[in-house]
Amino acid sequence: MQLKYAFSFAAVAAFLAACDSTVTNINDDANAKAEGTITIKVVDNHSGAALSGVTVYSVVDDKAVVADSLGLSVWKDQALGDHSYQISKDGYATIHALVNLAEQGAGDVPRVGDVIQTVPMYKVGVQAKGIVLFTDDKGKTNGASGVTVYANLPKEFVPCELTTKTSESGEYSFDKLPEGVEVEISVGQEQIKSKTYVGNDVKLVGGTSMRAGDVINVSSISLVKSSAQIVKIDDNTNSIDTTSDITFTYATELEGDSVNTSKWSVSKGSSNVLISVSLSKDKRTVSVSPYSGKWTKGSTYTVRGTVYSVDGASSSVNTSFSVGGGESSADKPGQVQDLMIATDPDYSYYARLSWDEPRDGDAARYNIYLKTNLDNDFTYLSYTSSATTYYRVDIDNFSTRVTTLYFIVLPVNSDGVEADIEGAKAVKYNIETSDDDDL
Repeated sequence: MQLKYAFSFAAVAAFLAACDSTVTNINDDANAKAEGTITIKVVDNHSGAALSGVTVYSVVDDKAVVADSLGLSVWKDQALGDHSYQISKDGYATIHALVNLAEQGAGDVPRVGDVIQTVPMYKVGVQAKGIVLFTDDKGKTNGASGVTVYANLPKEFVPCELTTKTSESGEYSFDKLPEGVEVEISVGQEQIKSKTYVGNDVKLVGGTSMRAGDVINVSSISLVKSSAQIVKIDDNTNSIDTTSDITFTYATELEGDSVNTSKWSVSKGSSNVLISVSLSKDKRTVSVSPYSGKWTKGSTYTVRGTVYSVDGASSSVNTSFSVGGGESSADKPGQVQDLMIATDPDYSYYARLSWDEPRDGDAARYNIYLKTNLDNDFTYLSYTSSATTYYRVDIDNFSTRVTTLYFIVLPVNSDGVEADIEGAKAVKYNIETSDDDDL
């Protein structure tokens, strides 16, 4: 079972603020008091009994202590501000708690209140099990093998997202869920036999009545076939000479049988031109060439065609080109501005790539390219719409041999013309050190 760690300090603060057991004592010494004492009291969520032997780790102090028999750990001489603690004990789910030391004085006299914060912990041992199903092209319902199933816990839990894989029959089980809380069970997007499927709903299980040792039988999750959007990532219609093939490259694998002369045409004025059409070995690039072997220099042609993905999605082309060069009807876009990458502040084990729109030309979307320390060249990774100028990168998707990631973002205009890669800025992300450098 893979564990992903995600922290949401605001959510934790709201959760703990709901507890009515927090007591603040104002220090009445005459002298100004700029530091305070934080006392963490850990109790069992169900019984309310104090828990001994709990490890309380202070993120701010980078120090861990073990709570006493009353479940107490005392942190003296703490400065104003937020203090983050990670609380763990065998047989219980790890909890993240946020405690705030606020100034309590009036006027120019700073005083810090001593805070006692009660933190409930939840036993683990609730089991949730179920099955993931999909319907194949013949209409038969089958168990979905090797599918990732997610269990999302409230944000105060560490980790707050658990994952497991389905068996060959499509069954799965989470065996150590915390008691007394609601858990969301879901499946994301999956590839099954070269087809794209997505989970159709989220199962809400658990609740205050569930105890360690209880078994929850989750209703089946059905995957629904989804047609992936076909995205054209490159074409050469602005640089055609007399012997050039016209090429269109897509991010999605194309259906080979659909790439033929019945789906594509080229015309010069009112006359159609005899052409041949082929598909590359990786089934992502369509090439259109004149049957005669040459285009007429200085002439303008119009190429039209439709491609289909293996999922049944389609995309059409209708564009003009001039032999010997020529420009797109829309200006070629300039480069993105202020490209940067850093560890995502909201999700651990994710990096966040961000940029500003180009100053020159329009951008209908942004193509994202990736190179690792194991690669020689950049390869297409994904794209975003013109309205989205950031992209989250799941670091868990890379093998342990990958230590460095390089990214380039190229704007693409409404005619499908991409910015020049030669002028693109690349950024580097070191997985081990979370570094952010320009190349």
